[in-house]
Amino acid sequence: MRKFLTFALISTLFLSLGLASTLTVWFSWEGQNTFMSIVKKFEQTHSNVKVNVVYIPKMIQKLRITLASGGNFPDIALVRNDYLGILVNANRIHSVSAKNVPSNIVKAFSVNGKEYAYPFYADIQVMYLNKYVFDKTNTPYPKERWTLKDLESLAQHIKDHGYIGLLLNGIASYFFNSFNAAYNGGEIPQKNGIPVVTGKGTLNAAKLYNYLFNVKKIAANYKKMALVNAFETNKAGMMFMGSFLIKKFLDSKVDFSIWQYPYLNSNQPIPPVLDPKGFVVFKPSEAAKEFLNYVTSANVEKEFCNATYKLPTNSKAAEELGNKNNFFKVMYESSKNSIILPTSEVFKNGYVKAVETALNLYLNGSLKLETAFEKAQEYIESHK
Repeated sequence: MRKFLTFALISTLFLSLGLASTLTVWFSWEGQNTFMSIVKKFEQTHSNVKVNVVYIPKMIQKLRITLASGGNFPDIALVRNDYLGILVNANRIHSVSAKNVPSNIVKAFSVNGKEYAYPFYADIQVMYLNKYVFDKTNTPYPKERWTLKDLESLAQHIKDHGYIGLLLNGIASYFFNSFNAAYNGGEIPQKNGIPVVTGKGTLNAAKLYNYLFNVKKIAANYKKMALVNAFETNKAGMMFMGSFLIKKFLDSKVDFSIWQYPYLNSNQPIPPVLDPKGFVVFKPSEAAKEFLNYVTSANVEKEFCNATYKLPTNSKAAEELGNKNNFFKVMYESSKNSIILPTSEVFKNGYVKAVETALNLYLNGSLKLETAFEKAQEYIESHK
């Protein structure tokens, strides 16, 4: 009887070892088809793991709803780095240890000194130039290292010829962060981990917005889809936007090029925001580790980023693609001057909404500059 039970246990063990593990992965943003191709290659070489990829059109919204409702999370999800703090504070994701990643990317996916994601790729803010509009208006292309004064001059010239000089979402903190950092020595000011928005630098950045939109009127303040449509239909000469649109514009045959962000002055760049995405682990397992080590390897990152015009977070892959063509070159060089947004919950839940509200109230004339940002600071402090 004992021999039979021992044999049964051994048989069960072998059967369990032969069963495939199934991973559920939430994936979002661009590159779904390329990612699915990579997953199939993984399954072909890892027959013990099956991967169920679920495309989530609005990842942040999905995560918020799942957190609030107590719903089921997947094994793995692709997230933006600035959402880490909320997931860590909710005690939902597990710390990890990624390899061959630049220190700034490691920092981007760290909370309280611990890493919480396998970095996969990054988007970077760039300046889009509409070559059709530039040629129609005989506008000279900017120098490789240009300044805010150059930008103003070019935008004015384009406007004088009947087109919109510059497209910029004047409310989104996503863009304002770059100007805020530029006027504060290259970083968003914080005190004891709490963003500070009442300082001279931040107020000067807001004054610049007022100058561009309301005084010179060389910039148009649209929301994201309206910005993209105006540029795509040749209504504007320049646009501040993330590099995620490169592939879309190439596919739709827009005649465009990209440039690095201008300098505030001869020494201080306006640092573009580096927007890295990485995989967080809700349910750790050996299968999850196998999968993540595979998809974030240098060759696989390069395959994904080459097809989608993303910047690899793997150092070797990023440098190799940076030499491929002008798009990758501008992205790679831009990343050297970039800033990465804080991962803290107070930044995500307090600062972002506070800044966007303050900018809106100031630019539309509802509140004076100092009052708008004093109220923003109060809101931030309430989210400590």
